[in-house]
Amino acid sequence: MKSKATVATIFAAIFIFAMCGTQPAYAAPPTDACSLLTPAQVSAALGVPVIGRNLGPKACMWSQTGAKPGSALRRVDLVILTMQGYTLAKTVAKTANAPTSMTPVSGLGDDAYYLAMASGPQYMEIRVKKGSVAFGIRVHRSRTFSVDQVKTKEKTLARDVLAKL
Repeated sequence: MKSKATVATIFAAIFIFAMCGTQPAYAAPPTDACSLLTPAQVSAALGVPVIGRNLGPKACMWSQTGAKPGSALRRVDLVILTMQGYTLAKTVAKTANAPTSMTPVSGLGDDAYYLAMASGPQYMEIRVKKGSVAFGIRVHRSRTFSVDQVKTKEKTLARDVLAKL
């Protein structure tokens, strides 16, 4: 009787260790950046009609249609990042005298941060990681949006992307 209890305990321990040691299954990284957002989602964020343009399998750009020459063009870029690219930018931004700064963002994917040029907010994007997928979204400021508006728009679009992953 004692040996049955011992065998049951061993099997229970093996089961628990096996379950704790497994990695969650994630889908393969997407291969078409343009499939992660719709023109309607980008139009809603920018407040203008847009058209998307595939810049390769890992990059897509949506830009305002019908913009007048000389006017502030509204645009969104989306890039599927490698894990190395995601973590490298984060690591560099944390070093002294880095040309970029990093601000963590809570509530998005497994990890997220805003990446900005340390000299000013002219260049800023949100980077998000979920499982084995990482991506960056940049809403171009032009002369139209404040830094806070850009952050809100990027976060909204990142949520739209995460819903498809």
